Amino acid sequence: MPTALKGKKGAWTKAGGGGSYRGYKYERAAPSNYPTTAQQRKIGNAGREVGKQCKGKVGADFKACKHEVLASVAKH
Repeated sequence: MPTALKGKKGAWTKAGGGGSYRGYKYERAAPSNYPTTAQQRKIGNAGREVGKQCKGKVGADFKACKHEVLASVAKH
C-alpha cells in the first residue's frame, strides 16, 4: 500500500512499508486542461468528416476520398 507525503503539485509515494527514504518516487499531478484553439477544432472536424465519408475504403480509394473531403472542408 503506497504511503503519500504531500508535495506542491504531486506526492511522494513509496510502494511498501519500511523506515528508510529509499524507494520513494515523486508522482506529479495530472496537467490541467487547456482550451482548444480554432485550428485544433478545424483539424478535428476535418478528421471526423474523413472518418464518416471514407469509411471502408482502402489504398488509393481512401487517399482519393480523403483528398476530396479535405478539399471540400477547406473551402468552408
